[in-house]
Amino acid sequence: MPAIVEGDRIRVVTREAVSADLKSGLYYNYFGGLTGVIRKVYSPESVVVEIEQESLTTEIRRRHHDIRDQMKTKWLDGLSEEGRSRLTERERDFHLRYVILTAMKDLEPLEGPTTAKPLGPASTAAAEAAEATRRLSSQELAEAEEAELAKHKA
Repeated sequence: MPAIVEGDRIRVVTREAVSADLKSGLYYNYFGGLTGVIRKVYSPESVVVEIEQESLTTEIRRRHHDIRDQMKTKWLDGLSEEGRSRLTERERDFHLRYVILTAMKDLEPLEGPTTAKPLGPASTAAAEAAEATRRLSSQELAEAEEAELAKHKA
């Protein structure tokens, strides 16, 4: 079996859960047949998979959407009127991912494009925030000071 890495599209194998699965919490019967994308590989025993919502059963998908709507309402109700009015349409969009923790042995690779959204904007914003709060080295500070002094002399 080819190595499965982060970003690969996979399907969770369908099999009966055994007592060891229930003890570890890494496999339940309703995981079988779900498709998704590997988001994080912790070890061969634990892999995080973002499930494509289209592969969920109708009942679970409906429950997932109900929970998403409740969370969105609670979040919006917690904002002030001014805060809500400042939100853009994109910021109002509330995307709730369906993520499971399972074992690598229960995954099989799939071909084809993924329908799960990439970790895009939120991850990009977090990376930009981390970069903005990163401490500069003494060399970087000296260079920035030199550039500022040169700018004021000109």
